[in-house]
Amino acid sequence: MNRVSIIIPIFNAEKFLDRLFSCISKFRFQEGDEVLLVDNGSTDNSLEICRKYALKNGNYHVLSYSKVADSYAARNYAVHNAKGDILAFTDSDCMPIPSWLDEVRKVEKGTVMAGKIELEIIEDNLWEHVDKTIHLGQVETAIKANSVPTANMAVNKEDFLKVGYFEERFSGGDFEWSARACSSGMIIRYNQAAFIYHPSRKSFEEIAIREKRTAYGRGKSYKNKHKSKYKLWIYYFLKIFKVDTNIRLSIKLLRDGVKFKDIIYFNVKFFQIRLMQLKASIAGYDQIDARSLNIK
Repeated sequence: MNRVSIIIPIFNAEKFLDRLFSCISKFRFQEGDEVLLVDNGSTDNSLEICRKYALKNGNYHVLSYSKVADSYAARNYAVHNAKGDILAFTDSDCMPIPSWLDEVRKVEKGTVMAGKIELEIIEDNLWEHVDKTIHLGQVETAIKANSVPTANMAVNKEDFLKVGYFEERFSGGDFEWSARACSSGMIIRYNQAAFIYHPSRKSFEEIAIREKRTAYGRGKSYKNKHKSKYKLWIYYFLKIFKVDTNIRLSIKLLRDGVKFKDIIYFNVKFFQIRLMQLKASIAGYDQIDARSLNIK
């Protein structure tokens, strides 16, 4: 039976950890399975909480990697230390269902499993609906592009190493890795039964941080691949005036029952996010420490 290494990067996640570990406690572990919790320089009590749970559960192993403020660097460190035959990735704020590990164990050689991610709306506010609408659009794009998010991904370790480690670009490293996997001949298979829940972001600030983080990662990738900063600037400058995206999101929000005045407010604030993305992308290109930008 294949052993599974579940890899979860941790950064200032104390408010999510009890819930995460409650979900993991319902898994049917087999001999050799492990949960690798990789702290990436947390400044809250995350590391202490992880160590507390590890003392109670022999499957848990706590690693610490703070050399680079980057979840993909943390994942790479965990892969290097993983003993399982299968690598399963999720995030600290995710809630996998009890049968998730069973589904992960089914991944075949030469394939990458992409599981289903369902965003939960709890407070039923504007930004939760915005986050879910953006997420659904990203899922559609990812499926078309054969991309797999590390929030719900599994692959044989041997196959992963053949493709190579994640690009340490702060954000978007999973999509870049997926492109390399497909180029190497691997097949992406979507498994709806490998299901996790993820809480929707509840505020403009939370969504802005996510969008800035993505832009920062793109900027860092442009620098790593020696692409022109001018091309990066043009890419995000044009996004500011790309009104078709806003129109498409607005229509979907209307269909979800969001009030028209709230949609007008969303469009004004989303213009602000585009400006933030431009600034964050340049910061990523210039290799400014993400922690100093409050987007880690």
